[in-house]
Amino acid sequence: MDVHTGKKRRRWGVGLAAAAAVAAAGAWTAAASEGPGAGEGRAVHPRAAAPLWTADPGRGVKSFEGIETKPGSVKVVNDPTGRYGKSYELHTSGKKEDADTRVRVETRGHRTADGSPLRFSKEGDVFYVHWRSMWGPLPVERGKWVVLWQLKDYGPGAATPPLSLRARGDGTVDLEYCDPKLKTTKLWHTALKLDEWNDFVVGVRISKNPAEGWVKLWHDGTAQELAGGGQQYAAATLRGDWVLDKWGVYRADGITGPATAYLNGAAVGRSYEDVTSASPGRAPK
Repeated sequence: MDVHTGKKRRRWGVGLAAAAAVAAAGAWTAAASEGPGAGEGRAVHPRAAAPLWTADPGRGVKSFEGIETKPGSVKVVNDPTGRYGKSYELHTSGKKEDADTRVRVETRGHRTADGSPLRFSKEGDVFYVHWRSMWGPLPVERGKWVVLWQLKDYGPGAATPPLSLRARGDGTVDLEYCDPKLKTTKLWHTALKLDEWNDFVVGVRISKNPAEGWVKLWHDGTAQELAGGGQQYAAATLRGDWVLDKWGVYRADGITGPATAYLNGAAVGRSYEDVTSASPGRAPK
């Protein structure tokens, strides 16, 4: 009888262990679905999907909807630091073409492998954008701006970009939000570092309603606190018909001299993991 009872207890113990394993797996799945930083700081790694778009140096400038060189050039070069392989080099001499045109050398938008453009236009859509930038030389001047990345809107109602990464000439670079009334807010800032790679992920929920759209930011793999104290900022991320990314150098009048911006690992996906896992040399946190 004791032997029989012992067998029943062993079976019960196995059952408890299996139930615990199932519960643990369920907890991991739930935590993973919450994204980076879920689970009280525990590292979670949801399975990544293929990104919707990547800037493939093998395709050259065909990865983008277009390029804007006023004046300047966009070409594929080896990473000057030797870390990330083929990269895009965006360079401008800094000499104005005419009195009415600001100096600009930028990529514009995303063109997928089948040749179709990828634009952000649908209310409620969520996108994450990853990229690495390295700048130098980069002339700046206090009181003036140099835009290094934009989430630019197009179509009726388009105006100042909803989001832009700007160097100000005060030794910093910041993420600026422009609301539908054209009021600007600095969401975040850090020291401007030249001649080294800076890693960014921007998450956006697309909406014309500032109560429905939002912005998130990671810098060098760490989620950043934005204006107001949280890691998610309520924002109207759409005003025209669509928005898209622009990388490079676009600057206020009065700043002179050549400038170069390098771009590597650019990708667009539906989650943080989608865009960081797709980038060589970079693991999601």
